[in-house]
Amino acid sequence: MSQRVKRQQQQAARSVSEVRFGGAFWDGVESEIEALDAADFALFLGADRWAIEARPGFTRGLEGHLARVCRARWSN
Repeated sequence: MSQRVKRQQQQAARSVSEVRFGGAFWDGVESEIEALDAADFALFLGADRWAIEARPGFTRGLEGHLARVCRARWSN
């Protein structure tokens, strides 16, 4: 595959994600992940009730998702 085609595909992929979420969104996500305080996260996971009732399985799903994100981010 030529460099030109690769570059066009990369630009297209980048523009799709930016349109869908926006650059500011991803900057905020990165900032929050880097500023994650383990003690606050433990309090969040250990809370016995939330301000709103979550769907069944939400807590387990969120915990699993965040664990995968953290492993992927910090395992290298």
